[in-house]
Amino acid sequence: MRFLVVILFAIAVIAAAFHFAKPLPGTNFDESFLPKASTVHYVAAGHDASVAGLFWIKGLTELGESYLTGKEYAYLGHVAELSTSLDSLFYTPYYFVGGVTPIDAPDTSDFSVLRRASRVYPENWRLSLYYALRLGRGPYPNKTEAANVMRKYFDSPDTTIPDHIRTIYRSFEIDEMQTETALETVLNDVMQPRFKKFRASFYSKILRLIGYKGLINDVEKDEHYQKVKTLVDGMADGKIHPAIVYRELLAMKKIRDDELAEEAKKSAEAKAKETADSTAVVDSTVVTDTTVAADLSVVDSTATTEATSVDTPAVVDTTAAIKE
Repeated sequence: MRFLVVILFAIAVIAAAFHFAKPLPGTNFDESFLPKASTVHYVAAGHDASVAGLFWIKGLTELGESYLTGKEYAYLGHVAELSTSLDSLFYTPYYFVGGVTPIDAPDTSDFSVLRRASRVYPENWRLSLYYALRLGRGPYPNKTEAANVMRKYFDSPDTTIPDHIRTIYRSFEIDEMQTETALETVLNDVMQPRFKKFRASFYSKILRLIGYKGLINDVEKDEHYQKVKTLVDGMADGKIHPAIVYRELLAMKKIRDDELAEEAKKSAEAKAKETADSTAVVDSTVVTDTTVAADLSVVDSTATTEATSVDTPAVVDTTAAIKE
């Protein structure tokens, strides 16, 4: 009986502590529990595709509820990973996750889903494009791998692939290079027969390389675009030597804002250093002048003292003469 009283007292203390404790701060996240795919596989008992559909429907339902409650649902990629692990041919999660995930989203839980999508559906260039864009322009850019994902679509017989998608792998490769190397690579591509029908896309690539990244509203009136077009067309037609085109395009390079800021910072530091040196020189001159003035004052004081000492005997002699 005595032990029962102690146990009841302990339970009462714990209950009181929980009751009067301050609530935990809210995370503004819709929290959900998701089991591992290996565990669900045994429970599904051979109905993996059906269970994958149920989990995906549950994920979409919670995603919709998050818009109503204002909480962020951060588990869509995990739900898609679970569903596609159970049924790798389940197309909807691949397409949905690739379409709604922002390119620069910090959460990378969708990477494994999109990687599986490009492997299971290699003929679907849209799924591979989603994955390549996340790789090349995501939180941890890997443009080399992004180029490897999209390279196979350059010679694809699929007529639905736009021209700029066929050559996007080259853009990823060029973005990894220095400006000079990238410009030389683009000019070499212009001269290759397999890129002949994509010549118009090289104008924009070159402009982006040399710093003109803004959207061109009217290419016919844009002087930079027309100059690049004239140089590239002249080189492709054999009218202008490639070395001249390379030099002219490199001379058009626009200094980026960060380079301008760095130059301004260096200029300001140099000016501040010059000002400090000038101030130090002026202070040194003032100290020197003060020292000279002090020395002159000492000399004048000494001379005055000596003169006074010399004149004193004369006064004494005059006094003696008067007494006599």
